[in-house]
Amino acid sequence: MVGTDREIRDEGSGQWVQDSVFALAGVYGPSGEGEYVYRGERPGAGWHGHGYFTRTLTILAGGEPVAIRLRKHRWLDTTTGMTCHSRPPGDPELLRFCTLIVFLRVWAWVSSPVGFHRRREVHEGLESGCGSDRTVQRWASRAMSEALEIQQALRLSIMEEVEPRPVESLFRGGLSPPDAVMKRRWRCPADVETLWRACAMLLVAARKLARHASTLLAGARRRWPTTKAPFGI
Repeated sequence: MVGTDREIRDEGSGQWVQDSVFALAGVYGPSGEGEYVYRGERPGAGWHGHGYFTRTLTILAGGEPVAIRLRKHRWLDTTTGMTCHSRPPGDPELLRFCTLIVFLRVWAWVSSPVGFHRRREVHEGLESGCGSDRTVQRWASRAMSEALEIQQALRLSIMEEVEPRPVESLFRGGLSPPDAVMKRRWRCPADVETLWRACAMLLVAARKLARHASTLLAGARRRWPTTKAPFGI
């Protein structure tokens, strides 16, 4: 294991998990009054710009949740009349919270040695207004079911940043969840171990590579191994 359990948990209080949208420099363009624009990329030759639509997204700014208006580019296929939009990094499907918030709330659960209801959030501001306990339990349950895919997508994202060195060079002591976590009554301990390792890998890599966690999560999203919508990345 790299360091102590406390050291792994404290990765979450560093500068690399303080910001989400703002960390992705050049991806989002501010347009004033708390509004950001994501222009995206044209889906193909037959697609033309078809305006924008706006949604509210809660992001992290300096470790505090902030609601912004996010304008996403809409596209029109002039042959079929179909429309689509460019989905930005950090904008999970059907969720009103950014990827980093979802990740940190799930990490607080999977890394807690004292159970779900006594867990300690990475940022105090996440305790209210960023999903109820029931919502976080749903996120956690889905993350558990996709733990291996999440770990692999994160590993590929980190691999791109660390090359030509092997990814394992960042975790020379290995990554294993502490006994206090694994002694909790889990329905599927193997999935918990995989998910814990995936989360810890991201937090340690963000610090050692000096990359915002939101940037690594965006890279993982591009490498999601299936066609279904990825959970949280």
